[in-house]
Amino acid sequence: MKLLTWCFVWLLAGAGAVSAQPDLLPVLSEPAPVQSLQVPAAVIALPRGEHAILVEKQTQRFYIYGSVPGFRGLVRVFDTPCSTGEAFGPKQVEGDKKTPEGIYFIINEHLEKDLTPIYGPRAFPLDYPHLLDRHQGKTGYAIWIHGTNKPLKPMDTNGCVALENPDVLRLSAFVTRHVTPVIIQETIRYTDPETLVKQEAGVTRFLAGWIRAHLTGTYQEYAALYLPGSLPDVSTWEAWGHHLRRAEDAGNPFRIQISRKGIYRQGDMFVVAMDFELIQARTHHLLGRRRLFVHQPAGSKTLQIAGDEFQDAGRPRPALAVMAAGAERLLGSR
Repeated sequence: MKLLTWCFVWLLAGAGAVSAQPDLLPVLSEPAPVQSLQVPAAVIALPRGEHAILVEKQTQRFYIYGSVPGFRGLVRVFDTPCSTGEAFGPKQVEGDKKTPEGIYFIINEHLEKDLTPIYGPRAFPLDYPHLLDRHQGKTGYAIWIHGTNKPLKPMDTNGCVALENPDVLRLSAFVTRHVTPVIIQETIRYTDPETLVKQEAGVTRFLAGWIRAHLTGTYQEYAALYLPGSLPDVSTWEAWGHHLRRAEDAGNPFRIQISRKGIYRQGDMFVVAMDFELIQARTHHLLGRRRLFVHQPAGSKTLQIAGDEFQDAGRPRPALAVMAAGAERLLGSR
């Protein structure tokens, strides 16, 4: 909080150097401007108290953004050099030495005692390839943010994102597993906060209708919210519907609650990540952290889901199957 407060004061004052009060800042190789009127277009909404990591491949820079109470928009709280894959372009196949581009999440943290020296004192695995990557035929694994045992040079990894060791050690304070997004782009695009407010409102309205469809919609109404290639299996809908009716017949209908919602954007795809909770009477059952890939074609106001998964599940399962299993568990506990 001390670091965020200082950065906020610096933003308002328009300070041009970061050499003052070095104990409050990460190690920086050079002074960095703060985007006071423009914010990253990829970060539409962050969960309260969380941060977003952005990696810009073109400049080989690594940024962390967070929010400050009372200030609309995001504040850059961390800026340091990084090194990405030695080959240009987004990752496509295993062994191509490219760093993936898109919106990913940190899923673990490895300490120095568990690492070989080439990874430095800390490593943070990402969830590449995610559901959409797999649908697109992308392969590869073990894309990490990690330290190093040699001087940091631009574009000098096999596809990971490498940092100087003092910098990678600072990341733990900014990271929540399965919640902290890592947005990797060739060039970061910026926009004004008002544009993001409008986009957040549109996605939030879509989510409200999607949640209602779980509870009161028909399969046809629910399926209409999905792209044809991403339709939920009718058998999982029937299993969920069976438990839904059992709960209603017992006089204790299910409710759905989402929290810690993050909304991000890459091109024509929104990524929405949220804690997804099933509630019956006073009993709450957290099913996990659900992630939607929501497609919006250029120039269109129509939103449809291109992918739907519980990102912290031990193994991939259809989202409705996870809901049906959770409903059965709740009914069995009463």
